[in-house]
Amino acid sequence: MITVKSNNALRYHVYHMVTLFYAAQHITYLDELNPQKADLEVFLVEDRITIDFLGAIKILDYRERDLNIMRRAVFLLLREKTGKELPWGILIGIRPSKIVRELIEEGFSKEDITQKLQATYLTESPKIHLAYEVAMKEISLLKRIDKEGSCDLYVGMPFCPSRCVYCSFASNVYKGNKYKETYLSLLLEEMDMIRGFIEEKGYTVNSLYFGGGTPTAISEEEFETVMKTLYEAFIQGRNLLEVTVEAGRVDSLTKEKLYTMKNYGVTRISINPQTMKDETLKIIGRNHTAKEVQKVFYEAREVGFDNINMDLILGLPGETLEDVERTLTSIKELAPESITVHGLAIKRASILYEEYLLEKKYLLQEQRDLNLMFEKTDAVARSLGMKPYYMYRQKNMVGNLENVGYAKEGYENLYNVVMIEEVKTIIAMGADGVTKKVEAGQIERFANFKGLNDYTERFQEMMEKKMRFLHT
Repeated sequence: MITVKSNNALRYHVYHMVTLFYAAQHITYLDELNPQKADLEVFLVEDRITIDFLGAIKILDYRERDLNIMRRAVFLLLREKTGKELPWGILIGIRPSKIVRELIEEGFSKEDITQKLQATYLTESPKIHLAYEVAMKEISLLKRIDKEGSCDLYVGMPFCPSRCVYCSFASNVYKGNKYKETYLSLLLEEMDMIRGFIEEKGYTVNSLYFGGGTPTAISEEEFETVMKTLYEAFIQGRNLLEVTVEAGRVDSLTKEKLYTMKNYGVTRISINPQTMKDETLKIIGRNHTAKEVQKVFYEAREVGFDNINMDLILGLPGETLEDVERTLTSIKELAPESITVHGLAIKRASILYEEYLLEKKYLLQEQRDLNLMFEKTDAVARSLGMKPYYMYRQKNMVGNLENVGYAKEGYENLYNVVMIEEVKTIIAMGADGVTKKVEAGQIERFANFKGLNDYTERFQEMMEKKMRFLHT
């Protein structure tokens, strides 16, 4: 446990530094007027910040009003106290590669960027080099899709066979859901309206990403209907650079659905084990085994898919470094074209938040083991001929690490790059889809209703507002 107190104006920034080292449930934040002495106190008086951590006092010149001065000082004190090695330092933003890409485009050398990030954010060299490698790859990939009058498309399916314990997305169990027929009907209607808008504007489409939830959670007949509509509206005759379906849940995939995707122009699919340890799969709510992952993977190869991604999550409850190494051995044998590596994020809307943070059911890994998990995964991806091509981070990630997409040359997912870097317009369809309109570097957003009740019952209202947004 740790108690913290600061000027209320600094609270947000101090709290984020403390949460790098202590779990949220172990932090008590006191109001600045509370007379109780706190373990960590950070107070700004005129041009000086005083940091008092368990009696160790540090006084900083704050005339420049640079919050990073305070963040660095708090970070270093907490690192010394806890012994936790956090390689990203105080850099907590979700797009580290974007910072590096913009510095590259401003003319800074790799050495200059390394020095700048080390000095400003206390970021360690391996992470800076990873971000630099990703940024350089993004620059080359973005040249392929930097076309005037073009957009990318996202379609969301908010259903899954079951809800995973770490999930915080707009995902609903499909079986017995009272909204499913209405939702699917309205999703097809929204697709038709967006098709009309794209044709009216004369836009070309670079890529289409069908995600969720789990698109393949619905029945074979329903999936066939949705895929046929997608094909006729957005794929047929348009020469898209890629079409991805997030077929991540092995327990929702059949050979018929694989053939449906192949027949309707899908070029890339994700088959996501998250782990190849059966015990962990049960814990996280996955209704399949590692052997079934292998079976579905080989079926996808038989159907003709030569661009398969596999998602992994590092830091899952109870998983050791040895468990991750066994998963990596299995993935290496399958040899997919890309791997997306996620660090476990504990979100408030997830079951895991309740069971881990509130009920303390699970043990999570020590920082040292988490760092080694990421290092070993990076090594295996590179041994398969893959290189990192996109990166993002999330709040509440265990170990404050990162999510990285690795791919063999020519198998990078362009949609992921556009989505993370926010450089092109993305039109999103379906519940919780967020449309991003990018013009002259400015981003405007329109969010579809998240809940199935709102999406289905207020559909016309939502679409009227959305079409006005798109036309302005």
